[in-house]
Amino acid sequence: MALTRAYEEHEVPPEIRRMYASIRAGFDLPFVPTIFKLAAGMPQYLKTVWQDLEGVVCSREFETAGRALQEIAHSAAVSGGWTFSDQSAVLAADKFSNADIRVIGGIVGLFARATAQVGLFARLMQRGYSGGQKGRVTRQKQVSALAQMVRVHIPNEREAGLRVWLIYSDIRKTTGAKNVLSLYRVLSPFPSYLASAWLDSKKLLAEPSFVAATEELNRRTRALLTGLPVKDHRSALKEFDPAQWREIEETVDGFARLLPQFVLLTSVWQRSFPNAARLIGAA
Repeated sequence: MALTRAYEEHEVPPEIRRMYASIRAGFDLPFVPTIFKLAAGMPQYLKTVWQDLEGVVCSREFETAGRALQEIAHSAAVSGGWTFSDQSAVLAADKFSNADIRVIGGIVGLFARATAQVGLFARLMQRGYSGGQKGRVTRQKQVSALAQMVRVHIPNEREAGLRVWLIYSDIRKTTGAKNVLSLYRVLSPFPSYLASAWLDSKKLLAEPSFVAATEELNRRTRALLTGLPVKDHRSALKEFDPAQWREIEETVDGFARLLPQFVLLTSVWQRSFPNAARLIGAA
């Protein structure tokens, strides 16, 4: 297998399925981020990376870095004055109930946290194939009920209908990504709202001041990695040939490039739910 598509839990062997459960618990999330489902195409690589970095992800230091990145993004979003359309009004116009509007707002809040965490992790993966780095982490945090008891269904890209597939095509074209982020796929059961959210996103991604703020956020993301230990993954996987490493680097570099702008974007999106954004998965 190669890193060409995301593998769902029912498509992977029991060992990888158990690893998926460990990843959910480590990140305190009710879903497995896409970068891991892609890495499952090279099971030995996924196993090596997670065995090395599970302790880092579960550490207080990583948790602190993730929260710091969220706070930096929130501050930048406030300073920039960017907004989405009034999300409560958009959803109400689509006949969403007040309870469902709160749930959607909470999901956006959940992804604001998840995107910051995975953005940091992608940078650690880069360090892994660039020689690693020294560091030290302390005791592990306790796994919360969210990862243990709740599941968020994120439809695979292959499940998309025609309207959603056209939106996905525009997302890939605009971002230059090979895969659609879970942030949008989770909304695919609601094509009208997905279209509205992507239109707001697309406008924001093209805003020059937003692009400049993303570059600053990217710089500060790298600074937050200081002191987080990463082993040399190349030396641990000497059996991998250059072509395999090129594919790994292309995939991980793509996420590392893409995620900082979506850390900032989800902070802007979250602010557009005045009363609902922190219902689920608050940092």
